[in-house]
Amino acid sequence: MDEMTDNTLKPIVFKTSTGFVYFDYNDIIMCSADGNSTSVFTIESDAPIKILHKISFIERKYCNDKLLRCHKSHIINLMHLEKLITKSYQVQLKRNFIVPLSEYCWRKIRQMSEINTHDL
Repeated sequence: MDEMTDNTLKPIVFKTSTGFVYFDYNDIIMCSADGNSTSVFTIESDAPIKILHKISFIERKYCNDKLLRCHKSHIINLMHLEKLITKSYQVQLKRNFIVPLSEYCWRKIRQMSEINTHDL
């Protein structure tokens, strides 16, 4: 019998107009609401992937210590956070995405960054 390769499914599954796409958490930079659908921006693709889920579905199912709903229209991947822009309550992510933050998320990310700098 042939030795099996690692065929485990990736943990995130989104429905598109043509089928289903699978992602690892590290693949996703951010998700942005687009009416009743959502645009997913990834490390691999220059163009966003349009999925047939509302951003609230993604928040309920997949937000954890890596993915954070930071604004009514955006979910960001904290692993791809590059810069906290203090004057405008925004963050810069990999590939130069600039995303606004709610006041609650602003405080949460500031608090997380203060904890991390104390560990140095």
